[in-house]
Amino acid sequence: MVPPISLRTRRAIDDRIDRLRERYGQFPVVDATRLNDPEFFEHGVEMFESGGRGAAGARVTDDDGRLLLIRDDRDPETWVLPGGGHEPGETFPETARREVREETGVDCEVSSVWRAVRKRFVHREQPQRRGYLLELFFTADAVGGEAGVYPNRLEEGEEVLEVRWFDDVPANAIPVVEDRTAPPVV
Repeated sequence: MVPPISLRTRRAIDDRIDRLRERYGQFPVVDATRLNDPEFFEHGVEMFESGGRGAAGARVTDDDGRLLLIRDDRDPETWVLPGGGHEPGETFPETARREVREETGVDCEVSSVWRAVRKRFVHREQPQRRGYLLELFFTADAVGGEAGVYPNRLEEGEEVLEVRWFDDVPANAIPVVEDRTAPPVV
């Protein structure tokens, strides 16, 4: 008998956290719960079943110590770290590098885990149905590319509105930009 999705996803995510700690050392893991509408819940299950395990991004700095942030269409007034969905077959560091490149035009190399969020997703109408995904942000160094310049930047419906380097974290940045243990935005 196949274990329930809640057990399979929790084991897989905890195993991934353990492997990342073996490679990168200790880092904070913040737990979060999100109630999902049935369709979005099923999307999370499908993502897991196909090999996706969540999302990854990076807290990228350049040689001058500036921080790379983006504004996107989900919350256009807020600066966030670049990142996005983990694809089947990728490692989380590969996901972070790909997402940073796609969203900003900057190539980066990850050096450590900035923070992890173990996200429990719960079916809104059947709360006994739940699963887990992992959201990771790495610390990374810029190694090439140019902020704001990449092939898909000018496509209609672009989700990234602005890419910018900052000497100081702006007041309208999400808390995780500075505080790796801040409660997640779910």
